[in-house]
Parts: sequence; structure tokens; C-alpha cells
Amino acid sequence: MNLELIKRFGHFLAVVEEGNFGRAAARLGLSQPPLTAHIQALERALGVKLLERSHSGTRPTWEGEALLPAVRRLEEAARAVEALAREVKLGRRELITVGCITSAVFGTLPPIVRAFRAARPDTVVSVKEMDTTDAVEALRRGELDIAFARLERDRPPIRTLQITPDELIAALPDSHALAAGAVVNLAALEGQPMIVLPRSISPAYFDGLTAACRSAGFAPVAALEVNSAMAQLALVASGLGVALVSAGMARLAPPGVAFRKLTAPVAAVGIAVAWHAERENDAIRAMVGIAQGVGREA
Repeated sequence: MNLELIKRFGHFLAVVEEGNFGRAAARLGLSQPPLTAHIQALERALGVKLLERSHSGTRPTWEGEALLPAVRRLEEAARAVEALAREVKLGRRELITVGCITSAVFGTLPPIVRAFRAARPDTVVSVKEMDTTDAVEALRRGELDIAFARLERDRPPIRTLQITPDELIAALPDSHALAAGAVVNLAALEGQPMIVLPRSISPAYFDGLTAACRSAGFAPVAALEVNSAMAQLALVASGLGVALVSAGMARLAPPGVAFRKLTAPVAAVGIAVAWHAERENDAIRAMVGIAQGVGREA
């Protein structure tokens, strides 16, 4: 592992985020010439030009853009290693890595993690936000110990336990005519441009949403497809369409979005806790038990 290369990736990311070498240098606690030298060394090591300057600032080249997702993942992994090192230094010797979908981050996850940390204070809890499909694959590969995702059944060797039921609600631009009412009839969304998540993220959730629309007499019109629930709400707030989302997303209360219950409740695939049956250990069993208890109280 080339630690100097990883450090220079962080320099590159800082310049991209600041859009300016001077501001990036100040953020990193460097003067500008050494930062420029680090970026040039990184470009030589990779054999591609990463950044281009103009009168309006500094931006990544197309090669730099292509590398950005991998660089961001590397930066996230490096921060996780640093955080784990700090925890180990404090005497914590066990790690449990948790994957969690966006709609469970604020409602489902916090009470479970708080109770788990109280019960096992020497265990380090690492949380990664990801969609259901990625979480299942990460469990299979051993990259996660446990996941909170939208799953309706076991997928051997992945075991699941339903903990939180859910239903669909309408997310509307706050200026939308339908936002004037306290509730929305699902059939009223016929012909409305919808902001949707791809089926690949959670097939069961997507299929349930589509079936609900068809039962109401229409096929949803997908105006835009995005890869995260947060992006979905951002586009709704921008007035680009409406969405059917988990009731749990209303906790986020983003500006520009009006959440309305449906006149006839539509059940959605709820949150399940999932784990790899062949890698089960005491920490996983403890978190599953706590999740089950919190789910019963919800």
C-alpha cells in the first residue's frame, strides 16, 4: 500500500471540492507550491492529467472526473481506518460493520445503535449508507456484518428479520396543487412526472410501488431516475416531479417538499435486519436481538 499516494488522492479531492488551489492549500494547512507539487507527482504516478485551471477556477479533466468516484471511496475508507484506530487506542477490541439504507438512517438505526453501544461498550460500530442490493452483496462478500435494508424474505445464506413495517406517502413540491390538501388520492398522481429509484436498488420495493399505482388505475410515468432517496427528494423540491417514498423519509423534512399521506394506505416493503448466517457471532446476535426489540416497540 502506497500511503503517500493515498495522501495525494486527498490533496486532489480537496482541490476538486474547493475549485481553487489556494483555498485547498489553506484547508490542508499547506502553502500552494507544495500542494501543486503533490498534484503533479500524483499525475506523473498515474500517467494522466487530473486538473485544469481557467479564469473561473480549477476543475477536474475528464480523466479526473472518471477517477473521482474511486478516489472518494478511497478517502472514505481511509477515514474509517483512522476512526477505527482511534477506537482501538481507547481499548475497544471488537468491530461490527453495519450497512443501512437512507430511509432507515434517521428513524430505525439510531435507537438500535444506542442500545447496542450501551450493552457492548467495547465494540466499535461502523456504519455505511448503501442501498438494499449493495448491502446484500456486501453481506455475501463479508464486507458487512449486518444490514438494515428493504427485504421481504431470506436469501440464503443471508437471513432476514422484519423489524419495521412501512407505507408509501406522496412527496410533492410544496407549490404543487395536490399539496393544498391534507391527504392525496393515489389515483390523482396519474400522468404526474415521477422521480423514481431504479428497480436494481430494491426490486421488491420498486415492484410494490408499481403494483400500487396499477391498482389505482395507472402506470407511473418515470420522468427521472436517480440513485438515492436524498436525490429523489432534492429533485422533488426543485419542482421536477413528484415521488412515492417511504413514510420514514418525512422525518428529514427537506425544504421545498410537502409530504402527504395517501387516502388509502399502501403498504411498502418494510425494514429488515439482515446478516450472513455462516458468519454469525455474539455481536451480530446481540444487534439482531436489540433490533427485534426496538421493532416491537415502534
